[in-house]
Amino acid sequence: MKDPLIPHEALEGLMQKVFEEQSVSPGLFWDALLNAHLVVPLAGGTPDESEKQLPLLLGVDPSGKKVIWIFTSQPTMVTYIEKDVRHLIMGSKELFRRLMGNPHDIVLIGPQGITLSLHPDFIASMAEGRVPEPPTEEIRHIPKDTRVSVGRPVDDASKLESKFKQLFVTLPGVLEGCFIQIADDSGSRLLLGLRLRDESQENFKRIAGLVAKASEGVLEKGKTMDITLINRSLKAAFDKYGTPFFKRSEE
Repeated sequence: MKDPLIPHEALEGLMQKVFEEQSVSPGLFWDALLNAHLVVPLAGGTPDESEKQLPLLLGVDPSGKKVIWIFTSQPTMVTYIEKDVRHLIMGSKELFRRLMGNPHDIVLIGPQGITLSLHPDFIASMAEGRVPEPPTEEIRHIPKDTRVSVGRPVDDASKLESKFKQLFVTLPGVLEGCFIQIADDSGSRLLLGLRLRDESQENFKRIAGLVAKASEGVLEKGKTMDITLINRSLKAAFDKYGTPFFKRSEE
C-alpha cells in the first residue's frame, strides 16, 4: 500500500493543535484528513480492498452503545485498545465511502484519546472529497483510562449560578462562567467552565479554591461538581452545550 499523502504524525499534530490547544484553524485539519490514510480495526481477517463490506471490530461508547472506531494511526489504535488487532489502512475518502449508510455511529480517535463523533452528513461529504460546516456532531476529549461524555446541563444549577454570580462580581479576573454536564465511569455531574484573564495554573487553582468554598452548603447532598477552563480541550463542548450565566462586560 502506498504511503499516506499526509504522514500520520503530521495529522495527529494538527489534531492536537486544533482540538486541545485551539491554536490552529479546524479547516487545516479537515483538509489534511481528506489526504490521509486512516486505520480501522477488523473483527476477522484482512479483506480484499475490492470487498464492499468490511468485517469491522466495533467499539463501545460511554453509554454502552456500539460504535465504529477509526484511528489516525496504528500506534494510536494500539494505545487506545491496549493491544494490536487486525486492521486495514485505507485512504480516508475511500474508507468513508465504505462506511456510508452504516447504522452505527462513527468515532475518529486520535492521540491522547482525542475523539470526534462524525455525523452521517460529514461522512457523506468526506466521501465526496469535501468538508461540510460544522464538521462534527460532538467533540470530546477522552483520556486513555477514562470514558467521558458531555452535554447540556441536566442537574439543576440555578442555586450554584446565583452563588457564583455573587462571587465572580467581586473577582475582576473572572470573565465568564458556564455549566455543561459531564459523565464518565464515576457518574454524571456538573462541570463549571471558567474563562479567566490570567489562565495560569496558579491563578486557576486560587479561583477554584474560592469556587469550592462558595459551593459549600449549596451543592446538593450526594452531588459533585468539577471545574475547568473553557479555553482548553472541551472548548467546543462549552460552545455547543453551555449558556454563560456570568459574562463580564469588556471595558
